[in-house]
Amino acid sequence: MPNKLFKHIPNAGLIFFFVLLTSFFCLFANNFSTSMNAENILAGYSFIAIIALGQMFPITARGIDLSTGSIVALAGMVIYDCMLIFELSGWVSIGLGILAATLAGALNGILIVRFNLQPFVATLATLAGYRGLVYAISGRQLYPELATTPLRDPAVKALNEFYDIGSWTGLDQFFQTPWIPVSFFVLLGVMIALFVLLTLSPYGTALKATGGNYEAARLAGLPVRTITISAYAMSGLLAGIGAVLLVSRLTTSTESLGIGMELTAIAAAVIGGTRLQGGKGNVLGPVLGAFLLGIILVGLTLMGISQFVQQMLTGGILLAAVGYDSFRTRKQA
Repeated sequence: MPNKLFKHIPNAGLIFFFVLLTSFFCLFANNFSTSMNAENILAGYSFIAIIALGQMFPITARGIDLSTGSIVALAGMVIYDCMLIFELSGWVSIGLGILAATLAGALNGILIVRFNLQPFVATLATLAGYRGLVYAISGRQLYPELATTPLRDPAVKALNEFYDIGSWTGLDQFFQTPWIPVSFFVLLGVMIALFVLLTLSPYGTALKATGGNYEAARLAGLPVRTITISAYAMSGLLAGIGAVLLVSRLTTSTESLGIGMELTAIAAAVIGGTRLQGGKGNVLGPVLGAFLLGIILVGLTLMGISQFVQQMLTGGILLAAVGYDSFRTRKQA
C-alpha cells in the first residue's frame, strides 16, 4: 500500500531526494541550517525556478529553448534602458521588458512552425541573435556614464523586499524563521497560475497531446502550430518575469546577464520530471529541480568543495536525471 501511494504522488522520488539532501547538508555543512542561508537560497533560486517553469513548456511540446539566457538579458536590458535612458516609470519598464521577452519567445515558435526548423537549430540561432541585440541596445554601451548607475525605482525596491513571516505567524516565538523574499511570493503566484492553466484548462491537455504525438494531435483537430508557438511564447514570458526579479536583485543589467542560464533551466526542468520526449510535465517538478540544484551548490560551497567539482556533480545529476527519464520511457513503452 505505501508503495502504491508513493507511485501516485507527483515527483515523489524527487521530493524524497530533496529532503534527504537537505538533511545531509544540515548535518554536515556549516551554517547551512541558518535562517540567513534559507533566505539566500529562496532569493537566489526563485527566479531560476520561474525560468525553469518556462523551459517546461517547449520541452513538454517536444522541443527545447536554448535562447532562454539571451531572452533574460534582452528583457533586463529593455528594463534598464527604459528606466535610465527614457526615464519611464518602473512598472511600465518592467511591463515592456516582459513584453519583449514574450515576443522573442513567440518568434522562436514562429521560426520552428512556419519555417520548419528544428527547435535546437532555431533557438541556437536566436541565442546568438538575441545576445547580439542586447549589445546593440545596451544603454551601458551607448551611455558609458550610466554603467555604474543603479536602478532606484520604487518598483525595483519593492521586488527586492523581504518579509518576516515568523512575526506574522508567531512561529518566531519557537524558532528562528527566515525572512521570505518577494521573489518567492512571485514564484508561488506563477505556480498557481500555471497549475490552473495546465490542469484545469483544455490548454494543458492540448499541450501534452501535441508533445506526446504531434501528428495524432493534428489529426484530432488540435491547433498544434498555435500550441507550439504559445509554448515558446510562455517560455519567453516566464524568462522575462525571471529577468525582472534578477534585475531587481542586482539593481542593474549587463550584456552578459543570463549566460548559461538556459542550461540550468533545462537541467531543473528535466530533473523535475519534464520528459525530453515530450508530452509530460508538471508545475512542481521544475521548481523542486531548481531548488535542488541550489541546495547542492550552496551546500557544497559551505563544505569547502571546489567549484569545478560542483560543476561536475551538477552535470552528473543531469545525466542521471536524463538517464532515468529514458529508462522510465522505455519501461512504460
